[in-house]
Amino acid sequence: MTAPDDGPLPGVRIPMSAVLKWGTAGSLVAMVIAAAVGWLVDGSAGLWGGVIGIAIPVAFYSITVIVALVTLRVRPEVFGAAVLGSWVVKIAVLIGVLAALSNADFYSRGAFFIAFVVGTVGYLVAEAVIVVKTRVPFIEPRESAS
Repeated sequence: MTAPDDGPLPGVRIPMSAVLKWGTAGSLVAMVIAAAVGWLVDGSAGLWGGVIGIAIPVAFYSITVIVALVTLRVRPEVFGAAVLGSWVVKIAVLIGVLAALSNADFYSRGAFFIAFVVGTVGYLVAEAVIVVKTRVPFIEPRESAS
């Protein structure tokens, strides 16, 4: 049975909530690992490169999930516009953050790049697996006439 708060997009809340929950948990683990490996390879610069490299893609994808969850009760056109609008804003912010980091020397660019790629691919794979494995009913059962 579809949850009543799904609005006009039934079946979206469950997988999106799971993506947010498991994505956040996995990202925290990945961030600790990236920070530790970065520290071992390049000291504090590696640590910061690993942390920032995981944090950026995680924030990027998590914002999309949060916007989708917040706008579930609106018409599908508004839902799509909100997700697309958040994506455009995130791209602009991402360009600004990367521009600000371009001249910084407190982080390792190599650790940042590796963590960024691993964070991006990891989040997308996790999201795909969660969405594919989530069981969502295709029909709503009728209420019994008792």
